Amino acid sequence: MPRSQLRKNLLIAALALAAADAAATDVFVTSISPTQVQLIVDGKVARTLRPNEVSPEGVKVLEIKSGAVVLQVDGRPVQVGLGQSTVRATVLRADPRGHFVVTAMINNVPVPAMIDTGATTILVNWNQALQMGIDPRQGQRVMTQTANGPSVAWVVTFARVQIGDIVLSNVPGAVTEGGAEKLSLVLIGMSFLRHVEMRRSGDTMTLSRPAF
Repeated sequence: MPRSQLRKNLLIAALALAAADAAATDVFVTSISPTQVQLIVDGKVARTLRPNEVSPEGVKVLEIKSGAVVLQVDGRPVQVGLGQSTVRATVLRADPRGHFVVTAMINNVPVPAMIDTGATTILVNWNQALQMGIDPRQGQRVMTQTANGPSVAWVVTFARVQIGDIVLSNVPGAVTEGGAEKLSLVLIGMSFLRHVEMRRSGDTMTLSRPAF
């Protein structure tokens, strides 16, 4: 099997696995009154519910507050305001080479990044790590395998990683030797992606995650 086809198959399998693990019910609040709320479930079904009522999708209204409602979604309570959703999502578009490139915020530092389901972790270069307030030498030194061959890296933890509206804390990562000449784009690997749902349609990829 050609390498390009193998990589494509691995990408599809990884996306399917992540979607199965991270799928969440999307509930959008369109109206709140003292006695009932109106919701849109998974972007297609409108429901009107009163306290203690449960929709066919399993969404239960626990309490109506001033300007907010407490719902039970996927077995967990979550407070949602008017015009808010229980799911955070961001939409990415592929570049001419088929890569999904985005500006990520890592430790509040904006960096050009690429979604890479073949990467185990988030990988940044040495200069980027220093900008993020990380001393790579404090991490464990390991050998990694990249597209350019074996490379030395240091294991670190990123306090905050944000892509679009999705934010994760304490995400495992690694720092490679050198600067942009060694690694021009941050690789967003599975240490981040395993916590989100990934859906691809043509040249569009949607990343989503429960807001609670």
